[in-house]
Amino acid sequence: MYTRFQNTSKGTNAYIQKSVRVDGRSKTITVKCLGLLSDIQKKHGCADPRQWVEELARQMTLEEKENNKKITVDFSPVNAIGKDSRPLRHGGDLMLLGLYNRLGLPEICDAIVRGSRVKYDLNAVLQTLVTSRILFPCSKSRTMELAKGFVKPPKFSDNDMYRALSLLAGNIDLIQAGVYRNSLSILPRRDKVVFYDCTNYYFEIEDNDPDVIDTGTGEIIAGLRRHGRSKEHRPNPIVQMGMFMDYDGIPLAFKIFPGNESEQKSLQPLEEVLNRRFGMTDYVVSTDAGLAAEDNRRYNMAEGREYICVQSIPQLPKEDRRMCVSPEGWRVAFRKNALHREPVDIKNPGREIFNLEEVIENEAKRPGMLKDTTFYKEIIVQKGPDGSKRPERVIVTYDHGFALYLRHKRAENLARAKKIVDRKQTRSRQSQQDPRHYVTTTHKTRNGEKAIKIEMAINTDLVAQEQALDGFYAYGTSLDDEAVDVLRIRSFHHEIEHIFRTTKSFLDARPVFLSRQDRIKSHFLICFLAMVILKILQRQLTGANPECYKTEPLSIDSLISALRDIRFAHLPGSGYLPMFNRTDLTDQLQDLAGVNISTQIIPTRTMTANYRNVKV
Repeated sequence: MYTRFQNTSKGTNAYIQKSVRVDGRSKTITVKCLGLLSDIQKKHGCADPRQWVEELARQMTLEEKENNKKITVDFSPVNAIGKDSRPLRHGGDLMLLGLYNRLGLPEICDAIVRGSRVKYDLNAVLQTLVTSRILFPCSKSRTMELAKGFVKPPKFSDNDMYRALSLLAGNIDLIQAGVYRNSLSILPRRDKVVFYDCTNYYFEIEDNDPDVIDTGTGEIIAGLRRHGRSKEHRPNPIVQMGMFMDYDGIPLAFKIFPGNESEQKSLQPLEEVLNRRFGMTDYVVSTDAGLAAEDNRRYNMAEGREYICVQSIPQLPKEDRRMCVSPEGWRVAFRKNALHREPVDIKNPGREIFNLEEVIENEAKRPGMLKDTTFYKEIIVQKGPDGSKRPERVIVTYDHGFALYLRHKRAENLARAKKIVDRKQTRSRQSQQDPRHYVTTTHKTRNGEKAIKIEMAINTDLVAQEQALDGFYAYGTSLDDEAVDVLRIRSFHHEIEHIFRTTKSFLDARPVFLSRQDRIKSHFLICFLAMVILKILQRQLTGANPECYKTEPLSIDSLISALRDIRFAHLPGSGYLPMFNRTDLTDQLQDLAGVNISTQIIPTRTMTANYRNVKV
């Protein structure tokens, strides 16, 4: 490589160039444009910028020769490998560290330990735990063992890791807010609509955590792991998590609360965190029916925020229920498959009014005409306790495919319920989906004596009530937007449930093998940060390669699998041998991280430079 200087009206520009052969002909290419000599002198503080550029060209020439030099490795069938040599190394963290650092987590960790007596590297602990949660999720003690297989293994002890978990627990809101603010410089956050939902995680224990008294303040601290309504119908104690997500499916904030508390009370405290820590005040809140308490709706209205929530039709007054399911006044909201041209097809969706009974009758004559079609209607109901009722807009939808699905599931449950009746199995039902939901049990006695006769039957009234609501779903909202726009916003709510499933299945967030409250909360902070990094990385890859994911979107599952597959065989004194299947996705990950690990062998110096570059 050699230098070239070009005089311009603004000064002298410096270039580093080299000669290459293309199609048998010599060609000069510019390797690096360094800018004006005056700017180089100011930036690098060199007395002679020309000499500095020439020295850089010489170093780049040496590095190129070193990288192009063939590496020969000798192996002997006689020599044994060293104990604990760990020849197979994890390398997926190389694709994650750049984003981890851009989210400002090293600076946040520095701020937490500043002025304290902490002697361990808090950032190193957090970085290892977050990347390990993505690459090989397991218990904390097992994580420490597997992390020794990183290309750059951690240097802190197990005790340092547990101390760090305790320290992080007291700064969860600070970390969440800092990550949110720093993410704004990476990509725009569509947070004018936020989605909130709750889930729970179980522990491999049998007893509840007892309440304890803080010796310093005398405050009673409620136990965290408590028996509650498990989403997985497990008998173990659980903790609950409430989480906010933005309109791109990226987590915003979370809160951990005891397993026996009502999830309805968790919404307002976390909204206050968004207001106080994040500076977010103007947004629309979307929640499910379990969080749609009247107190939460009134709270958001008092704070000047709009809401969308699931409205239970059976809980509405009788006249409102009748209006929800009456056949008159329905419009088309969505038709997913435009290839079907059924009798209800219209030129201006949402404007023509239909009678639902007639539409369903036409469906019976010509099956398939209602496939993927959603209808809607609007009504106004009076919400709130007596004396303080307020009008609320309710959007009711009807989906024939959903109705058929409910009928199919009910038929299965009724078949199981009939077996329960025939066998007189009197065990209580476990959930709303339990077939015992349809069984009524009557204990008959004589003169107050112990029951000697039990009668069981199918509750036909309940079955009829459910059948009347097949396919209908309702949302209450304070928005004045078009109903179709409200339904389109609400249709994205399922993504937060996908986040919960990912944390449980791919990040192994449960069962949790920790007992102290502070460390349990830090465990979920680590899962939360891992999920934020994955979702941002997913969006970056999709945005940088739109044509690749035009027909088949990039899933979190395939992204995690690709990251976990990136491994290297360590050849001491020589470098690293890639041991992963090179795909379009691995190439895209390398382009995004600014590294190249797809060569036949990666010299040790090059690998060290890769890790140094992603930390900039």
